[in-house]
Amino acid sequence: MSLDQSKITHVLENTLKLIDLSPDQFEIKHEDGAVTLQINLPENETGLFIGNHGEGLASLQLILALMLSQRTGEWVKLSVNINDYKNRREESLCALADSAATKAKDLRQEIIIPNLSSYERRLIHLHLEKDSQVTTVSRGEGANRQLFVLPKDK
Repeated sequence: MSLDQSKITHVLENTLKLIDLSPDQFEIKHEDGAVTLQINLPENETGLFIGNHGEGLASLQLILALMLSQRTGEWVKLSVNINDYKNRREESLCALADSAATKAKDLRQEIIIPNLSSYERRLIHLHLEKDSQVTTVSRGEGANRQLFVLPKDK
């Protein structure tokens, strides 16, 4: 069953209007069964929507996806991005991962990267799997889960 793009667009536009976003502040794209919502805000307003380490953005994305699912009867793969935050955060995480990998190799010991969401841990795991000299593992439960970068033995 294909998703009703006009219904999805209508729900998103109405919801964003309720939170005082004008049509010139967002763009909705439908590609390959997925929906991308790009929101462009003045810098002084982004903190409210993005939140600490993107928690607000993730919550907004989940709420909108649940609303779309309820209205369409199908799960809608939705990606919400505000002022390219996700791209900047991904670049920052890759740089952090590279730095941790270098330290792990130089010091020959594990390096801990705490306070990451499951999505962020996954990004780092995927980024560092290309490095044949280190391996990554997540340990812990819930909010205490941490990512470890370990040097591989020769």
